[in-house]
Amino acid sequence: MSDLDSAMIRAHAAGDQAALIALYAQAADTANDLNAACFFLTHAYVFALEAGAAEAASLHARLVAHGREA
Repeated sequence: MSDLDSAMIRAHAAGDQAALIALYAQAADTANDLNAACFFLTHAYVFALEAGAAEAASLHARLVAHGREA
């Protein structure tokens, strides 16, 4: 299991939404293809919306840029 996967599991267990946003965004940045990247971006975006985090706007913009959100 990668360090990123382990960090995600720990963040989920701790309910650390700030970490989840950052980790899923990082996973999107390092994904092997666009579909995987957008999968991770969607998760980061949902966590950001739930947390009322400022990152939601930039995550949404990234999804729009990839044609995944209108």
